[in-house]
Amino acid sequence: MYKDEIWYRKLEQALDTRRDSFTDEQWKKFGVDYLLRVANRVREFSDSCETCKAYQHTLQRLEEELQELPGSKAQRQYQTGQLDEIGQHFAAEHRLAPPRYFVRRWLRYGLISGLVLGFIGMLMVGYLILFPAATLALTAAGALYGHTQDQKCLRARRVV
Repeated sequence: MYKDEIWYRKLEQALDTRRDSFTDEQWKKFGVDYLLRVANRVREFSDSCETCKAYQHTLQRLEEELQELPGSKAQRQYQTGQLDEIGQHFAAEHRLAPPRYFVRRWLRYGLISGLVLGFIGMLMVGYLILFPAATLALTAAGALYGHTQDQKCLRARRVV
């Protein structure tokens, strides 16, 4: 565990030294605080999870490439993709949810079911208004349910 503490502390110090090169807006936009929270969770689970241990290298590489973020859209997308992948691992294996995990998930389910039910209802009844109405209603219901699930996770302290 001591070795895992060292890489995390080096990562934390490197992020602190690069803090001055970013504005507050950029710091928030690039999700550097989220990167640090993810690194802390990886540190916690590295002893018992081999996948988390492998993510240590990924996080170190993301920190090294942090200086390229403001100018490179591809680098920002790559970092977001890597953090999303780690977040999916936490949700599946460790029962920890990334921020807005359930809202995004249930919004997708609500949208798909709204499109399907709206289309079927439109074909069966013949009213064209059923398609957008069902889509809108079920999308909103999915987002609302996802928000309540996210709040439960937040209260239970199961957020990355």
